[in-house]
Amino acid sequence: MVWRILQYIRHQFYFRKRRGYGIHSPYLFGFINQVLFNGKGVKVPLSITQEHRRLKEESTMIGTGSPGMASKVAFSDKRTAASFVKGSSVSERYGALLHRIISWFEPEMIVELGTGLGISTMYMSSAAPETPLHSIEGNRERAAFAAQLINRCCPGPVSVHRGDIDEKLEDILPLLPMVKGRFVAFLDGNHHSAPTLKYTRKLIEQAGDEAVIILDDIYWSRGMCLAWKQISQWPEVRVSIDLFHMGILLLRRDLYKTSLKIMF
Repeated sequence: MVWRILQYIRHQFYFRKRRGYGIHSPYLFGFINQVLFNGKGVKVPLSITQEHRRLKEESTMIGTGSPGMASKVAFSDKRTAASFVKGSSVSERYGALLHRIISWFEPEMIVELGTGLGISTMYMSSAAPETPLHSIEGNRERAAFAAQLINRCCPGPVSVHRGDIDEKLEDILPLLPMVKGRFVAFLDGNHHSAPTLKYTRKLIEQAGDEAVIILDDIYWSRGMCLAWKQISQWPEVRVSIDLFHMGILLLRRDLYKTSLKIMF
């Protein structure tokens, strides 16, 4: 915890390009100004934010077993859905950011590693209700809860795959060449360094210029921080954007190699 606080202070001290000023690429300037800081005024449907807030009071008990490190609060055998939403799920602010990213890039497919209760799934699917979304969740109870939530709030081509990410991702990867690499992937399923590197590498190998990969909790631990820094240096990654709580990778080959820290 102390390490993360120190990293956050460092982030505040070193962040640059808050609104994109000084960036020469029109594409990157547009992304920062219009997507990160919502210059286009994109709004999440009210039904989605209302459902998110309702779930903060949800008393359904759900098992905590997970192969990753997805929780920011103490572990027990069972926790309420509200506890998951408040401690482990994406916040309204970052959910809205995911919604805007999907709306901006208009991907042909969305991949999510770590469904949780389906909060982030809900935000992304609502931005592109006709776009196939494949989400993987290792915990049976959370997967079932998420599937019910999506069926209720975002009926459409959303598939929640219950099982180990290593196994289920292999089933999804062959679908990506069918969309010519134009996809958005959100990784929030395993907060260990080695799996993060492995999953990101597998996705990049299937990616085209328009693919965007988003990593959650890049300062969760020293290992995650090192993984983020290593991934940012990969030649396929043209732009890495460090928001502290989330990292965004842009793969467009016409962009100059750039690493940005932005106070979001």
